[in-house]
This record gives sequence, C-alpha cells and structure tokens, in this order.
Amino acid sequence: MSRKWLLGFGALILALLVLAFGGTWLYLNVFRDDAPDTLQLPDQTNGDATIELDGRWVVTPESMAGYRVDEILFGQAVTAVGRTSDVSGSVEFDGDTARGLSVVVDMTSVVSDEPNRDQQYRTRIMDTEMFPTSQFEQTDAVSGVEALAENGATLTVPVRGEFTVRGQTQTIEVDVDLQRSGDVVQAAGSIPIVFADYGIPEPSIGAISVDDNGVVEFLITLEKDS
Repeated sequence: MSRKWLLGFGALILALLVLAFGGTWLYLNVFRDDAPDTLQLPDQTNGDATIELDGRWVVTPESMAGYRVDEILFGQAVTAVGRTSDVSGSVEFDGDTARGLSVVVDMTSVVSDEPNRDQQYRTRIMDTEMFPTSQFEQTDAVSGVEALAENGATLTVPVRGEFTVRGQTQTIEVDVDLQRSGDVVQAAGSIPIVFADYGIPEPSIGAISVDDNGVVEFLITLEKDS
C-alpha cells in the first residue's frame, strides 16, 4: 500500500469529518430556527370587568403542552422542543376555590422541528402506541382564586396532583400562573421531569446526547362550560 494512497485515504476521511461536523454546525447555527420561547401567559385582552367565575370550565383548542429538553448534537448544544394542541380537560371554580383540575394530553400528536427525533419519541422513548396519553389530576383544592373574576387579574398558585407519563404516576406540586383575560382563564407553568422517575428509557442515541431530565410546559386556555 503506497504512501500516496494512504495520504489520499486520510484526506478523504478528514473531508468527510469536516462535512459531517461542519454541516451540522451550519445546520444548527444558520439554517435551523431557534427553539420556540417557553410557554407563558400572553398579553391580556379586553373583556368584561367582572364575570361569574363559579362553575365548570373546559380546556379549549387554543391550549398547548409539550416538552423542552437539552441535547448535544455532534458537540453542538441544541434545545429540543415538541408540542401539541391536542389537550383536553376541565376544572371547577367554586367561590374562592378551584378543584378537580384534570388535563389530558395526546402524546401521539406531539411534534418537534425534526422528524427523526419525533420517530424516536413516538417509538423507542415514549412508546405512544402503548401509552397514548399523559395526564394531570388535581388532588388538593386550591383557595384564593376569586380574584380571577376581575378582568386582567393574575396570580400564581401551587397545585398538587398526580402526574402520569408513560404509565408511571408521581405526586407533584407545580406553580401555576393564572390570568383572567376577557371571557377565558389561562394557566401556564412548567413541570421538571427526571426521565427515570417515569420509566422513560435513556433518550441518547448515536451522536446525540440528551440530558436525563427535561421540562413539561403548558399553556392552558379555559372557557366556561355553557
């Protein structure tokens, strides 16, 4: 084997590595859009000064939930975000108390900006065929929410309940930002999640290294049940 051939082969390998890593850098830093902002309460809208808060409120199609996870792709830091608007549920307001909050998320409809990631998410990682939904069920009533009867009112309350992901249930407490905006009540927040706590397999694969934890974030819009 000649020295010239070896040098040529080495140059080819080097060129392929440059293309792989350089192409990844170019994709991540030039062509790829930044990760979407964290879900949070939007600007308020006009509406009646006061409303009758008491009653059952249901989740509307404007709601959204999903995940946010940090990845390392060929040495480049990436924030992976997947979301869905296929969210359902309800809550009961009674005087100054909110109880019975139930939220169900269709995990089969969660998508990110990367089809290959979504394929791994639906199969190996979350097995959405076996576990098609995640849900939160409030266990303890929350008091002090009567201020939401006033348009533009905002407050933050701790909500305790059972959070089920991939068939595993954990009792959690999450701070929820609430806002009355016109004829709707909006709720936003995030839930830190350690994958092992919910039986989620190690997400890392090949040249993609993923943290062992992430965040479930949500922006729920509620309207009064007619």
